[in-house]
Amino acid sequence: MSMSRKFKAAKIQLTFVGEKHPKGVKHVLNNVTENVSEEQFKLLSSAMEILTTEKVIGADVVNTQSISLV
Repeated sequence: MSMSRKFKAAKIQLTFVGEKHPKGVKHVLNNVTENVSEEQFKLLSSAMEILTTEKVIGADVVNTQSISLV
């Protein structure tokens, strides 16, 4: 029996800190592409910092795969 993996979905969870959230708050963005580049991450972080007026201090990218047993 062999196993086949296929990309299904991805999301990115950004952690922000600022005046409103001194201990940090996490925001999840769905429908992220399979391979997020460093440049894309920097652009997203910058845009989110402008929109929220808070600082992005970290992120987690979560990929979901479907597995088929053949």
